[in-house]
Amino acid sequence: MVAIAEEHEVSLFEERAENLTPEEFEAWTAPTPHDEQILRQLQTQGPKLLTGPRGCGKTTLLLRAAAEIRKRGSALPVYVNYGRSMFTEPAFNQRSDADGFFQDWLVAKVIAAMDETFQRLEVHAPDLRSQGEIARSFIDLAERNPHAARPDLPGPTALTKALESWAEKAKAKRIVLLLDDAAHAFVPEQQRVFFEYLRNLRTPAVTYKAAIYPGVTEFSPNFHVGHDAKLVHAWVPVEGSEYLDFMRSIYERRLPPAIRNRISVGVVLLFAAASFGVPRTFFALIETYLENWRGQPARSAQAANNTIIQNSDQLRDLHRSLSRKLPRYRQYVETGEKALDKLLLLIGELNETRHRAKTDAQALDVAIRHPIDSRLVTILGLLEYAGLVRRTNEAVSHGADRYSKFAIHGCLLVAAGALKFGQNPTMEQRANALVKTSRTGSYKRVGSEGILTPKQAEACQLVVANCAKCGTPRPMENARFCGACGAELVDASRFEELMATSIDELSLTRKKLRALHDQEMHKIEDLIRDRGLTEISKAQRIGPVWARRVYSLAEEFVGV
Repeated sequence: MVAIAEEHEVSLFEERAENLTPEEFEAWTAPTPHDEQILRQLQTQGPKLLTGPRGCGKTTLLLRAAAEIRKRGSALPVYVNYGRSMFTEPAFNQRSDADGFFQDWLVAKVIAAMDETFQRLEVHAPDLRSQGEIARSFIDLAERNPHAARPDLPGPTALTKALESWAEKAKAKRIVLLLDDAAHAFVPEQQRVFFEYLRNLRTPAVTYKAAIYPGVTEFSPNFHVGHDAKLVHAWVPVEGSEYLDFMRSIYERRLPPAIRNRISVGVVLLFAAASFGVPRTFFALIETYLENWRGQPARSAQAANNTIIQNSDQLRDLHRSLSRKLPRYRQYVETGEKALDKLLLLIGELNETRHRAKTDAQALDVAIRHPIDSRLVTILGLLEYAGLVRRTNEAVSHGADRYSKFAIHGCLLVAAGALKFGQNPTMEQRANALVKTSRTGSYKRVGSEGILTPKQAEACQLVVANCAKCGTPRPMENARFCGACGAELVDASRFEELMATSIDELSLTRKKLRALHDQEMHKIEDLIRDRGLTEISKAQRIGPVWARRVYSLAEEFVGV
């Protein structure tokens, strides 16, 4: 077996850009021409919302934008990570002032990040230093105790005035807030507060760029995309020869020759094409392949295919997990699995027809005719959040009919056998089939009724919890009191439910999971509470780098 055993090799496959050292970040990340276009938008003055699924490079783009803004010298970039917002979610069930409590946390994160930025730059600002201490103390308390006392911190409007004052002390013309993991995707209450908060963070001297998730983001009634902030898509399109060139460049920059020599060029190209423009998926495929391949060249194609199928299963598991993380959408998630199977079947049937007609180009996308059933729109949004599909924002017309195009993840296409070839295709041929060279004819046209049966569409209903006291179903989702017994209707804490989840839900090997169980770490909460990594590091086969990765996986399970 070709294993990745050494800790320094494991660190090469770190999935989250914020966990890299500045040296690793600079050496291992490479912007594409697509990225360069996004970076230019992130450096302009207007507010931006950077959207994309997990692992597509939003954090990398924000950090690189910060570096470019810093080089220019006229503005001061401040990176703020809101990834732990879910840790404040219990307050929404336990406090009457939960909106204000969460807003305090949002403000505190900015002040703490601003203070840390000033300390790095060695800028003297006593008022910021004292507020930074208050902010850090509150952040720690708020994430552990939903009843923590609220501090004396400024509101959003007062915060912008303070930021303008601090900008002057740093001799900067303006402040650019780079807000990562903005407001938890599974807590609409947080999103509502967050987007109202954002509306008040814009002045001539203060602007923001916020990373959000597609499909499940709920904007506040007063926040209007396009007017309050422009939407920027972070996903790298799997198109043209430059796509494979880019993926190979980040592969060569990140992995040393000793590791690259273990993998054939064909395998690298296939993984690059199948990764759907998501660098994290690309490196996850390589890591899994190295862990499982037994070094027999004749079996490399089979090992590569098995690796892609394994990743496809993990992607679908992520989508299925939304029924637990978003229980009110459980029926949409379950129906979404059937809809996804139908989309893959339709693409496979079209490619089979094309193969028999000896047509080279493979269909990779579906074009759905307007109007799209609202229930299917929700299903596609959940699939997009999980990274299984992507709205391409291409308008397609056939006669009087208009369509919206959706791309399907390359790993899913491979695993479902939706691509059709002659006997014994090379890995290079399979890779090239997954990369679009032309947008014309590379899709299957279908209406909503061709994806969802009437019975499946009817099954898509929001699931509302029954009264905990008498069991009577809620008459509506936002009902506050039970119509039968009068008891107050309180939703279960999503955070507490996620923390009680078994660690077996994490994408870890059986050996790693067994080692953690042997260390009496059975629930996500057991990992999350070990912030110093003391107990995780005691587990067999888990060194310092792996301990950090295990903790990061647990935190991401709760936080994203």
